[in-house]
Amino acid sequence: MIKILNSKQFKNILFSLCILGFLFLIFNFCDAAVLYLSPSSGEYNRGDIFIVEARLDTQGEYINAIEANLNFPSDILKIQNLSQGNSILTLWIKEPSFSNNTISFIGGTPAGYQGPDGLMVKIVFQVQEQAKGSVKINFQDDSKVLLNDGKGTEAKLSTKGGSFNILAKRLEVPKDQWQKELEQDKIAPLPFKIEISQNPAIFEGKYFITFSTTDKETGIDYFEVKEGKMDWGKVVSPYVLNNQELTDDIWVKAIDKAGNEWIEILKAPKKPIWEYVLYGGLFLILLSGIIILVRKLL
Repeated sequence: MIKILNSKQFKNILFSLCILGFLFLIFNFCDAAVLYLSPSSGEYNRGDIFIVEARLDTQGEYINAIEANLNFPSDILKIQNLSQGNSILTLWIKEPSFSNNTISFIGGTPAGYQGPDGLMVKIVFQVQEQAKGSVKINFQDDSKVLLNDGKGTEAKLSTKGGSFNILAKRLEVPKDQWQKELEQDKIAPLPFKIEISQNPAIFEGKYFITFSTTDKETGIDYFEVKEGKMDWGKVVSPYVLNNQELTDDIWVKAIDKAGNEWIEILKAPKKPIWEYVLYGGLFLILLSGIIILVRKLL
């Protein structure tokens, strides 16, 4: 037998369903990690250089990997720099880079991260000379955040972009937020280790070194390597050694974006033949001297 509801009962049920639906939406929103920009708004003039930070609010979750892609109007804004300084991401699968109107990066934090304002990347924009009006910077829908659960589970995710107003004028001296940060950075990159390896499956079995470090302020700009008496040269890790005999000391220099440097040295793993000959000869001379002295005393 079908029971027909009166209007009051129908309204009560409808109201209850609306409340449940609202609570469901709130629950899902609160559980979703958020990729957002800071600041999310601002007003700039032509030629100004300003910084926008890509940040993460985990909403109580623990995460260990992020893939982010952002769109920006390349006809109005151009990228001056991308800084990883003080980033929560310490392991980069794809370092921050840009192409046309897209910024992208993939990074992780092996120990996991939880917090409301995790800095991922600082994006340094400069306003183009012909720019004016409102511009938007947004995260793409293919951005992802993975939970630190050992399974690579994709977290629920929401994004918040930014909207900026560009004035159709140029100051006599344009604002430059990035230059101020560079001038304030007086601290060298963190110490690091140089690891030497050999693997038959890569680099034709040649010896190579690996190295990595971070810079808490403006971020690492590049690395240089020097083997023995060779000149310094800009390189990336891993780096295949020129001297496969391993008889040279190896220096690795980390330079941050403000020009501060930190140098580590790996002493020659093997001594050159001439050192063995020299030390052997000195030992024989010393031994001969001792024998002669003993014979005189006897």
